[in-house]
Amino acid sequence: MAEMRITQFPEQFKKIAKQLASIYGPAYHGCAQVVVGSLMEILGITDDSVLMAASCFAGGSKRCLTCGAISGGFIVLGMKYGRRNLDDGIEAEEEALEPAIELVDRFLEAYGTTNCCDLTGFDFRDPDQFQAFIDSSEANEKCTERVSNVCGWVAEIISNRNNQ
Repeated sequence: MAEMRITQFPEQFKKIAKQLASIYGPAYHGCAQVVVGSLMEILGITDDSVLMAASCFAGGSKRCLTCGAISGGFIVLGMKYGRRNLDDGIEAEEEALEPAIELVDRFLEAYGTTNCCDLTGFDFRDPDQFQAFIDSSEANEKCTERVSNVCGWVAEIISNRNNQ
C-alpha cells in the first residue's frame, strides 16, 4: 500500500529517494547498500538479507568492477520485477532486464562508464588507495552524487512502470 502511494507521485518519490541517499551515502558508505537501503525504506520493504547481500558490491566489489550504486539499483529493480521462479522461464526475466538496461543507459549517459575505479580515480584493491578514497571528501561527495542520482533514476523507472 505504501509503495502504491509513493509511486503515484513520481516527482516526490524521486526527490525523497535522492535526499535519503544523500544523507545515507556519507554516513554509511557502501554505494550498493545505500541505494538498496534508501529505496527499501521508502517502499516499505523490510528484508535484512537483501541489505546484507548488497554489501558485497561496495567499491565494484573492491575489484574495479561495476559501480555499487548500479548494482544496488539492479537489486531493487530485481526485487520489483525479477523472475520469481526459475521455472518461469527466460520471458519472466525480461521484465527485470528492461528497467536494468534503462538504468545503465542513464548512468552511462551521465558518467561515461560504469567502472568503479574509473569513476572514483582510486583502485580499491590497493589498501593505500582505498584509505585515500575514504579520506577524500571530494571523492566521497562524487560517489554520494552518483548514489543519489541512481536512487532518483530507479524511483523514476519504478514510478513510470507502475503508472503505465
